[in-house]
Amino acid sequence: MFLKNLISDFKPHKIGYKKVLGDLEADIMKVVWKHNRVTVRDVYEQLRLEKTLAYTTVMTIMGRLAEKGLLQKEPQGNAFVYTPTISEDDFGRQVVSEVLDGLLEEFAEPAISHMVDKLGSEDNEKLSKLEQIIKERRVKGEE
Repeated sequence: MFLKNLISDFKPHKIGYKKVLGDLEADIMKVVWKHNRVTVRDVYEQLRLEKTLAYTTVMTIMGRLAEKGLLQKEPQGNAFVYTPTISEDDFGRQVVSEVLDGLLEEFAEPAISHMVDKLGSEDNEKLSKLEQIIKERRVKGEE
């Protein structure tokens, strides 16, 4: 799927979807996910409230997102209407799956250890949630 290519450019120092998308790509996808059906003009008008950019830049990036398979575009009159090919939640889940699968394939022990340490140091409730998930998975495995 298209995410394999995105994950190869993983940028851990970035925030949110900018870890796997370019900065403007992530901003555009947030607008598309929020509205579901948009034109380049819709996205441009939304983003120009926050930053200076050219209409043609938004058009180019949206075309690239369509080429990558994240957006679908349909002609409507003299413009195109863009819709996401994947929901924001599913995109997030796939990013997490790809990143963790990659880490666990090569670095299972340190990855698991770090995750448990990180969860425990930040929020005991998250660590408890992890314990609950593990128990549920073990019960399912015994059935």
